Amino acid sequence: MGEGKDYVSPDTLVISVSISELAKTTKEAQTRANEKVVKVNDILKANTIDQKDIQTTNVNVYPEYNRTQNSGNILMGYRSQQTMTIKVYGKDFWQKGADIVDAISKVWGVNVNNTYFDLKDKNVAMQWAREKAFADAKAKAAQLAQAGGVALGKPVMITDNNISYTPGPIYYAKAEAMGATADTAASVPGYSAGETEVTVNINVVYEIK
Repeated sequence: MGEGKDYVSPDTLVISVSISELAKTTKEAQTRANEKVVKVNDILKANTIDQKDIQTTNVNVYPEYNRTQNSGNILMGYRSQQTMTIKVYGKDFWQKGADIVDAISKVWGVNVNNTYFDLKDKNVAMQWAREKAFADAKAKAAQLAQAGGVALGKPVMITDNNISYTPGPIYYAKAEAMGATADTAASVPGYSAGETEVTVNINVVYEIK
């Protein structure tokens, strides 16, 4: 078995947003939730986010009860919940993403659940990691062949055993903490992309001579 790792700079910020509204009727709850969706979409449009990079990933409407030991289940109303996933690309995407998160967070009833860095195309990073994994497997096999007093032949089977991709964490740095002045604070990125790790493990079976 061989293992290969590659570290690349992410080019995408993924933002998960949830909207939750409680009202007396399902229609009212959905109407209120949709109003918040419109506000979020307005923010995204103002930041030139393409519609194809905005996805509604979950919609739920259900009765909500206040469950108490003495009174039993008391209907409080109907809850409408929606989850949106937003992808931010392009130049200075981390700064644009930070601005979007800041603007969305100011909308009452809208929560930013999670943000993480990602790769728009993982294939190139995985290709490099796979080549490193193969070289690692070959080196190990050659060492074992030498120890066993045999010659290493051609590979007869190659399989990807495990591929893992670790999205980059979000690091937030306040302008003051970075020593920025009032004049330069606006130019200090809110997020630091860092690097993303791609790991590939492969199994290689060689013939021996």
